[in-house]
Amino acid sequence: MKIKVLHINANTAGGAFVVAQRLHEALNLRDDVISNHLVFDGKPGNYFLWANNRVRKAVAITNHALDKLDFLRFEASSRIRFQFNHASMGIDITEHPLVKDADIIHFHWVHKGFLSFTGLEKLLKLNKKFIWTCHDLWPVTGGCYYTWGCDHLTEGCFDCKFLKNPGNPDRSTKWFKLKERLWGNGQVRFITPSRWLAEIGNTSKMFQSPQMKPIKAIPNAINTDFFAPVSLDDKRKLKQDLGLNPNLPVILFSAANLNNPAKGFEYFLQCMNDLVHQKGQVQFLILGRNYAQSLPENLPAKFVGFESNINKILRYYQTSDIYVTTAIEDNLPTTVMEALSCGLPCLGFKVGGIPELIDHNRNGFILDSGDVKSLTDLLLNPEIDWLKLGLAARDKAKSTYDTHVVLDQIVNEYRSL
Repeated sequence: MKIKVLHINANTAGGAFVVAQRLHEALNLRDDVISNHLVFDGKPGNYFLWANNRVRKAVAITNHALDKLDFLRFEASSRIRFQFNHASMGIDITEHPLVKDADIIHFHWVHKGFLSFTGLEKLLKLNKKFIWTCHDLWPVTGGCYYTWGCDHLTEGCFDCKFLKNPGNPDRSTKWFKLKERLWGNGQVRFITPSRWLAEIGNTSKMFQSPQMKPIKAIPNAINTDFFAPVSLDDKRKLKQDLGLNPNLPVILFSAANLNNPAKGFEYFLQCMNDLVHQKGQVQFLILGRNYAQSLPENLPAKFVGFESNINKILRYYQTSDIYVTTAIEDNLPTTVMEALSCGLPCLGFKVGGIPELIDHNRNGFILDSGDVKSLTDLLLNPEIDWLKLGLAARDKAKSTYDTHVVLDQIVNEYRSL
């Protein structure tokens, strides 16, 4: 009997949507699953978009704005405004045909005015099964997406540094207890892409309940047939097509938002300057939006801005020789997965789930967070066999993150609910 699964997402922007959409499309290629994807707002595509007319678009925009405005009375400062969510605004989707038809509701990311605590509670009262992919820690904290070293989730959240009036108890305690009540009976099963986030999440007081099963780590799926390497001759041609020197290696950096401090673009910029100063024979390809400054003119870099076309993104990977992430906080970045699958050795800091992707000195290198000097030294090292590392990168992607490998784990999880 086929399982009917409905994926739930707030917006078409961001990594959670990309992961969910790829999972949704891959599941529909199987004989044992019927998958649908309900997205609150964003661009139309191969999914059901709730905000599909002007009225609903206005509701989505208004809900998101009101949610953030309401949080102004609680936030410690504007800097944390998008690092915490108290789920005050949302809509009721219990009567939606896709919700009614589903056997399993698979939550991914539900904020931006999509599902409030009230909306979540109404869904949980339906005769359905529920699974939640934790793309961050929000489901098991008092409201923060990442704890940034705080361990108060182990006792139920209190004295919250994100709030202007921290205390014991405080608002984070209230919101934590609300979540504890909503899914503390084990009705919601939690998974997450990285072992790192699962380990932190499982320290939450919520999992002291005997009915709650620990968060399980299941990586995101990637189509390794699509994200595939090209020959060296094809790579040279792709470089020429982009106006790059075909005889020099290309170092790729990408982030949806280059101004997001968690992505650490300033570290990469420092590395670029150091490489040029030390006369490194390299060039750079940069993807991302919102960089507030101009790149120094002396840098041999091509800045292509934000790109959502998957075929163009693939070409950027295939044009490049090495992928660098200088993120100082991340879960299991899809960009690193895609780069590995395209045969690119990867370099990154020892943060989040990045060390799970990059095997040090095998398919790339892991460095201490912020260690730009070591990053630069590695990229200048003439003794490193980058082609060998690239072959190992491709092997890692195929054996661990290939769609078929991951889908079996996901479907087994569905059947165990």
